[in-house]
Amino acid sequence: MRRPFLYYLLSFFGTAQLAGFGQALPASVRVVDARTQQSVPYASVGVPGKPLGTVADAQGRFQPAQTGAAATDTLEVSCVGYQPRRLPLAALQQLPELALTPQAQALGEVVVRAATWKRRRVGREAAGGPVLYSFHSRADTLPSARLGREAGAILRVRPGSVMEDAHVFISQYRFQRVRFRLNVRAVDADNHPAASLLTQDVQLALSDSARGWQHIDLRPYNVNVGAAKRVAVTLEWLAGQPRPGKPATWRDWPGVVMPAAFSATHHLVFRHKSEDNWQVHLANLSLYITTVSPD
Repeated sequence: MRRPFLYYLLSFFGTAQLAGFGQALPASVRVVDARTQQSVPYASVGVPGKPLGTVADAQGRFQPAQTGAAATDTLEVSCVGYQPRRLPLAALQQLPELALTPQAQALGEVVVRAATWKRRRVGREAAGGPVLYSFHSRADTLPSARLGREAGAILRVRPGSVMEDAHVFISQYRFQRVRFRLNVRAVDADNHPAASLLTQDVQLALSDSARGWQHIDLRPYNVNVGAAKRVAVTLEWLAGQPRPGKPATWRDWPGVVMPAAFSATHHLVFRHKSEDNWQVHLANLSLYITTVSPD
């Protein structure tokens, strides 16, 4: 049975090639908090404008050789709650540790009063569809190839809304120990995700049997959209391993898949690495949020 053309269109089949370095790079670099010297887990590492990069592990370590970047490329290392840092890949020779500076946050508590605030569900609540987005493809032969891949939906919200939770539907799941970062960003005129609206890192760890709707409670994070009328809600792949054993058929090959539907008015956004250019398709991903707004 042949898969729909959009299945291929929305999956990334190029695997980054390791660059040849003229000088030796450290086997790994540890990303740390500049104030506490504690590790920054799952920091994103990417080359601006290119499908190259990786993600640090739970101890904040990443391998420069796995980024696929050339020695002359510039890396951007980032994590929610920190100021991003850019430096040439060659500069990592002198940096077994790379420090990120925490961003100053000025947050006020949001008090939701049931009598004056209205609750809404925004997004697609259907659990199936003719379009599939896969976070993993058969071409991802390197363990690091899928790290940093990101996909999600652009959703219309009322300015001043507070996000209470997010729901995403997983229709196929043949991985284990999968972890995603939930990102919430404003949207520019080209339907591309822009400035982050988060002040804290929000992660989703899937159980090894996860399928169906997955819930992320956002109330502890005080996610206020401010003046934004549209937000991009995306999942960024941080970790995960294929389940052991050889797939019996193509239906069993390792993948984490989300359903969607064709749409003339909704936008699915995705990119292959954390600093790659965004791509946009007219599709409605099975992802929705709950918001409350003062009206």
